[in-house]
Amino acid sequence: MDTKTFNNHVARQLSISTAEVGRLTECLGRVMAEIGTGLDSVAIPGFGTFTSVKHDERVVTDPSTGSRTLMPPAIETGFITSVVLRKKLTR
Repeated sequence: MDTKTFNNHVARQLSISTAEVGRLTECLGRVMAEIGTGLDSVAIPGFGTFTSVKHDERVVTDPSTGSRTLMPPAIETGFITSVVLRKKLTR
């Protein structure tokens, strides 16, 4: 599902404009990014938990050429589904 389809679906469910849903979705994305950069978790009951993990700077070696590259530090976000969502998806 792309963003436009998602926004249209939510707008119909909530009886509000797609522009308003777009603003809310954008705001949610900014808040989630801000929380993620702080390495905090976001738990949404009945949906799941978004977690952030920071990976330190490291040197990686390309197996085919043997060249070494310095990888900068990175923050990775993971998602763990809730039991409720898992049960709904497996029906």
